[in-house]
This record gives sequence, C-alpha cells and structure tokens, in this order.
Amino acid sequence: MSIDGAKALAAKVLTDEALAKQLDGAKTAAEFDAVVAKLGYSCTAAEFDAAFKEAQAKQPISDDQLDQAAGGLSIVGVDYAFTATQTARA
Repeated sequence: MSIDGAKALAAKVLTDEALAKQLDGAKTAAEFDAVVAKLGYSCTAAEFDAAFKEAQAKQPISDDQLDQAAGGLSIVGVDYAFTATQTARA
C-alpha cells in the first residue's frame, strides 16, 4: 500500500463531497479497500485516516468555523453608549 496514495486520496476527499460520502459508506476495511481500488488509489484505511487528519490540519479555517470558534457577543453599541454617558457626566 502507499502513503502517497493515501495523501492524494485525502486531498481529493477534502474537495469532493461525493467522494467523501462514497468512502463514508464503506463500513468494513474490505469495503473501503474495494472503493479505493475502484477509484484507482492504493492505500489502507489506516494510512488514509492518518493522511486525512494531516490534510485536515493543514486546511485554513473557514469564516464560518472562525465565527463558531470566536463566539461571544459584540457589544460595540453598549461600549459606545457607556463612553458617551461617562463623557457627558465629566
């Protein structure tokens, strides 16, 4: 088997949702091997898992993911109102 094949397949899966679903449908190692061979790649499920995790870690964070990670609440208006009130009192 080949780690290079696993890396190529992992890169392809990150951009091809249909391919990702196809691989996700494989419930056993034999089914995974059959799907991978049909696609023309050569790797084991373990090699693919390692390559996929590595490829995923190198992907830039999308704006949606960043928004979810940042969370919180923007209180710019509240800060402004507080500053304006404090300035008026001075």
